[in-house]
Amino acid sequence: MKRPLRAIGRYEIIRRLGKGGMGVVYKALLPSIGKIVALKLLKPSEVLQITLGDTQLEEIFLTEAQTLSGLQHHNLVSILDFDRDQHGNRFFTMEYYCNNLGDMIGEGFRVEEPSRVIAPDKVIYYGSQILSALEYLHTRNIIHRDIKPHNVLITDSDIVKICDFGMALVENVSFSGPANMQIGSPCYTPPEQKKTPHEVDRRADCYSTAVLLYRMLTGTLPGMQSFPLSLINPEYSEKWDGFFRQGLSWDPNSRFQSAEEMKQELSKLEYHQETTPISSDAPLPSGEKPIIRSEPVNFCGRKARDYFGLNSLHRPATYHPHSFETNGMVVSDCTTDLTWQLGGSLFPLNWDESRDFIKTLNSTHHAGFSHWRLPTLSELLTLLSPPDTISPAVFANQPQKRLWSCDHHGNQERWYLNLDMGFAGTQDVECRHHVKAVCNPVTR
Repeated sequence: MKRPLRAIGRYEIIRRLGKGGMGVVYKALLPSIGKIVALKLLKPSEVLQITLGDTQLEEIFLTEAQTLSGLQHHNLVSILDFDRDQHGNRFFTMEYYCNNLGDMIGEGFRVEEPSRVIAPDKVIYYGSQILSALEYLHTRNIIHRDIKPHNVLITDSDIVKICDFGMALVENVSFSGPANMQIGSPCYTPPEQKKTPHEVDRRADCYSTAVLLYRMLTGTLPGMQSFPLSLINPEYSEKWDGFFRQGLSWDPNSRFQSAEEMKQELSKLEYHQETTPISSDAPLPSGEKPIIRSEPVNFCGRKARDYFGLNSLHRPATYHPHSFETNGMVVSDCTTDLTWQLGGSLFPLNWDESRDFIKTLNSTHHAGFSHWRLPTLSELLTLLSPPDTISPAVFANQPQKRLWSCDHHGNQERWYLNLDMGFAGTQDVECRHHVKAVCNPVTR
């Protein structure tokens, strides 16, 4: 593991995960038991310090921690500890998860730019969990007020966990400030929250959830185009249009009146297309047999995109043809001369564990081969099919959807492939993904 940057209380800081107006969130380690946590340190911006003062900021931070500590729901993140650091600054720790919806759809700092879409059945699956959590919060008179992709964590088991209650309205004890101070994220908040943020009710969270669902389905924000889904894709029925017409209404009285009502209507929606519509003009390469790199590399940023041949959404600019043939415990691709595990690791593994998994395959001569290895990202990308085509059935129903590569992204991160959504990403070596080993058939 990378050497810790410093210590906060009894926790060793591994790296910074993000920064907001109220504080900084770190990935941290409790060394006594080797547990990884997310640590939120009260470190407000200078503007907030001047506007609110240290006393009120501490009260807000304490309220967030107390709110989290009183919640018990499987779709809400749990608080683990609350303390002060060596300098007297408050902090609390929470469960740490590597994945969130923001990273999954590729939403960056420029929120208005197009993002990746998620399959409709998965959107309904995630949406139902988000609304279940909101239903629980609302019965306790808690309004989250900041539902957005990066505040929706995803566990290794594909379970939603809502986080970040710093903006929550909790029985009249909430984040407050000048009348012109923005509460929540502008692209996801309803009109009434921008005008009177301290007077909103549960319908504000329903609106934000509708924006989030629309974004996941279309890759755009409804405020930019507001096209009915049936015009974007005729596979969506008018029921979808009606759902978003109500969910995105600027008038709270015309909106879904509760998360429970919204969840019930969401469950009635259907979508019959077998493949996810992903807008792309990526061509297939020429008929020549490709030479696929097998040695690991270390690339970051735009240089990595160019080297791996990825577009702005980290999907292939060019797709490789493939011809898979299953033979016992392996799948052979005659177009690339690669042999893949039919399945893969039974459980998600961190990157060091993935290398141990490869060693075990080789020591046991899995499927008669003894030269299994972690694939490069270039090799993993050959598993993908072009958009609007049916993915290879041989991998379609397997649980191994996020796959480690051997390629580095700096010292502490590695490249992986999201086979389900068809994009490449990077994550910390302590994150957990499945392994699908590869080898060349001439090496037994």
